[in-house]
Amino acid sequence: MSELKVTENSSSEPIGESISSSGGDKHSDVRSLDVASLKSTDALIDIDKDDLNNIQMTELNGDAGDRTENSESNGDVDIGNKLSEEQLQNPDLTSLMDACQKGNLPIVQDLISSRTVSANDTFEDKVTALHWAAINDNLAIVKYLCENEYSKADPNIQGGDLKATPLHWACRNGLTYIVEYLLSNTSADPTLRDAQSYNALHLAVHSSNIMLVIYVVLNCCANASGTSKQIYIDEVDDNNRTSLHWAAYQGDIFTLNTLIKFGADVGKVDNTLFIPLHWAFMRGSKPVLKALVEAKSDIFAKNDKGKDSFEIAKDMNCYETWVTVLKDCGIYESNGWVYKPYSRFIDEKAAKIITFFLPYLMLPSVLAICSFSSGYAIPKLALSIGILFVSFWFLNNFILPIYVRESKAIAKSPFLAGIFSATAFWAILVWVYNILPVLWLKSFFTNVTLGCAIFLFIRTFFKTMLINPGYVPTPSDNSVILQQIQDLTAIGKFDSNNFCVEAHVRKPLRSRYSRSSNKLVARFDHYCPWVYNEIGVRNHKLFMAFVYSLNFGLILYIHITLKFFDKYKGGVDGYDSDDENEKCSLLSDDLCVGYKHNNFHFNLLIWCIFQLIWVVFLELTQTFQILKGITTWEFSLLTEKPSHSGPVHSHNSDGFKTCMKLIGLDQFVKTVKIFFQSFFKSSNDANASSSHNYNPLDEFEVPSDYGWRKNWCDFWFLGEYNWRNLFYLPIEGENNLNGEVVDYYKLYEYPAKDASRIV
Repeated sequence: MSELKVTENSSSEPIGESISSSGGDKHSDVRSLDVASLKSTDALIDIDKDDLNNIQMTELNGDAGDRTENSESNGDVDIGNKLSEEQLQNPDLTSLMDACQKGNLPIVQDLISSRTVSANDTFEDKVTALHWAAINDNLAIVKYLCENEYSKADPNIQGGDLKATPLHWACRNGLTYIVEYLLSNTSADPTLRDAQSYNALHLAVHSSNIMLVIYVVLNCCANASGTSKQIYIDEVDDNNRTSLHWAAYQGDIFTLNTLIKFGADVGKVDNTLFIPLHWAFMRGSKPVLKALVEAKSDIFAKNDKGKDSFEIAKDMNCYETWVTVLKDCGIYESNGWVYKPYSRFIDEKAAKIITFFLPYLMLPSVLAICSFSSGYAIPKLALSIGILFVSFWFLNNFILPIYVRESKAIAKSPFLAGIFSATAFWAILVWVYNILPVLWLKSFFTNVTLGCAIFLFIRTFFKTMLINPGYVPTPSDNSVILQQIQDLTAIGKFDSNNFCVEAHVRKPLRSRYSRSSNKLVARFDHYCPWVYNEIGVRNHKLFMAFVYSLNFGLILYIHITLKFFDKYKGGVDGYDSDDENEKCSLLSDDLCVGYKHNNFHFNLLIWCIFQLIWVVFLELTQTFQILKGITTWEFSLLTEKPSHSGPVHSHNSDGFKTCMKLIGLDQFVKTVKIFFQSFFKSSNDANASSSHNYNPLDEFEVPSDYGWRKNWCDFWFLGEYNWRNLFYLPIEGENNLNGEVVDYYKLYEYPAKDASRIV
C-alpha cells in the first residue's frame, strides 16, 4: 500500500513525497527526520505527536511547524535562545517579535506608535510580527497590528521557509479566532498558496480542527460570505490532492463529512490515481470508509499500480473492516461486489412493520405455552425459550439488517415498542372478553376508569412515537449559518458546545444531536426504544402523559384481574378451597385460581406486574427531574462524578448496563442516591469532612431550575397557567421557561432568575 513519505530537499522547493507500492510501517523513524522535514505538513501528519516531543529542536525559523513546547515560554513559539547576529543588530525589531510571541501588547503598542519599527519590518526570513502574533493566538496583538494608525500590517506577506502568510500559520495550527479575524477584517487572501502549494483550506484540514474547517468552508467555499476571494472546495495541491484526500488520509470523520456535505468530489484522483477512498485505508477508520462509500465513492477505482480498494485494504491489513463497511452499506458479494437490497421481497418500511408486530405473535405464544400447572414444565419452558430464540434469530438475520446494520440493533428498532403495544393489545382483549362480562356492573367505576386510562395511554403512546420530537431546523442558506458562526465568534463561544458539527447549525441550549435520527433535538431528554423515538421539547409532555396513564392503567388492571380471579372461583366446576390440590404454597387463593385454571391470563398478569415495576422507576425518575428543571441527558452529565484517573472499561458489564438503561433503572438509582444525599444534607454539613459524599446538585447550579413549583407548571402549561393551556402542544419549539414562553429552537440564553426564587 502506498503511503506518504517525506523526503529531504535541500533546495527551497517544497518537500517532496514519494509513493511506495509495498506495505510497511506507517510512521517513518522519527530520528531520520531533520528539522527541515518537520516543517512540512506531510511530516507533521505522518509521525506521532509523542515522537515530536522527543525531538530536540534548538532553533526553528520558518512556519507553523515551528510551534514547539517550551516550558519557559508557556507553550509560545520562541525565536530561540540564541540570538543571531541579525537580531543583535536590530534589537527593536527583536523586541517586537518577542513581544508578539509572548503576548506583550504594551511593548508592541509602544514600538509601533513611536515608529521605532514598522509592523511589516522583517528579518531576512521575511517573517513579520503578524506571523508571530497569529501563530501564538494573540488576538489582541493581531488586531492592533492590523488596525493601528501608524503602520498597518500586511496580512499577505509570505515568509519563512515555506513562504507562508500569517493566515497559513493560523490555519495550520487550528486557530479559529485568528483566522476568522483575518478573513473578516483584513485583506488576507485565502487563495494564496505556500511553498508546498497548500491554501488556507488545505491547512485548515491538516489541523483537524473541525470548527476551523467549518468556518473556512462556509466563508471561502460555499459563497456564504459574498467575497470575491473564494476557494474551490476541490482545489488541488501540486500532487493533485484535494482537501478531501487529506481528510480521508487523516481519518478525520467530522472534516470529511463537512467537506462532502458542501460538495467535495469523492472521485477526484491525485498524481498516483488515488481517490480519497484509497487514502482512507491508511488509517482504516470504519466511519470514514463508510461515509465515503455512502457518498458513492467508486470501490473499483484503481491506482497507478492497478490496485482497487479490495487489494489496497489487504495491503493495509483492514480487509475485514472493509467487507463489514460494504455490507453495512448494502453492498454484497454476488458474482462480484454489487449494491443490492438485503431482501428482494421486503423493503425498509415493511421490515419495520414486521419488527413492530412480531411481538403480537411471539408474546401470546410464550404466555399460552407456559401453563406449568398442568405439568410438563421443563418441556414447555424449553419450547418457550425456543420460540424466543427463533424469533430473535429471524429478526437479527432477516429483518433488522434490512434497515439497521449497527450494534445493539434491537434497541434501535421498533421491536421494544412492539412488545409494549402487544402487551397492551392482549391485556385489553383479556379485559374485554374475560373481565368485562363478569365484572361490568359490580366494578362499574373501575372499568370505566380503566377504559379512560387505556384510551389515554394508547393515544399518547402513538402520538409520542410518531410526532416530531423537536428537530432543530438547519438553515438552507449557507449565509445564515455563517452569520451564526460570526455571532458565536463575537462572544467567544464558537465551539462544539454551542455549534453542532454534525448538523452544522448553532446549538440551542439544552439541545443534543441524536445518533438515532441523525438530527439535532431541542430540549433533548433521551431516546426511548419503548416508543421508538427521541423525547424532546414537542413530545415530552405527551410522553409523561403516556407514562402516568400507563402506570395508573396497570394498577387498575392488576386490581380488577385479582377481583376477577376471586369471582372466577365460583365458576370453576368442582372447585373447593379446602382441597389441597387447589392450593398453592407461594400464591394467594385468588392468584392460585388463575395459575391453575386460567394460565394465559395469569401469565399476562405476571408480565404486567413486571412492566409496572420499571414504569414506576421511570415515573419517579422523570417526576424528580421535572421538579428540578433538568432533563435526563443533563442529569446524566451532571451525575458523572469528576475523576482525575483514567477511564475504566468493563466489557463484562456492558450487557447489564444496557438492560439497566432499557428499563431506566440506571437513572432511578442515581435519582434515589441524590435524593437521599440531599435529604441528609444538613447532617452531612454538620459533619463535613474530606470524605463528604459527592452531590452534583450541590456542586453545580442548574441554570434551568427556577424552583419546583415553577418547573412543574412550566412543563405542563404552554403560556399562562390556565386549564386551557394545559392541553396545548408546541407547534414548533415553543415552551415555558421561568413562566414565559421561549423558543427552544433559538434559546441561547436562560431567562434571568428572580431574586427570591419560588419553591
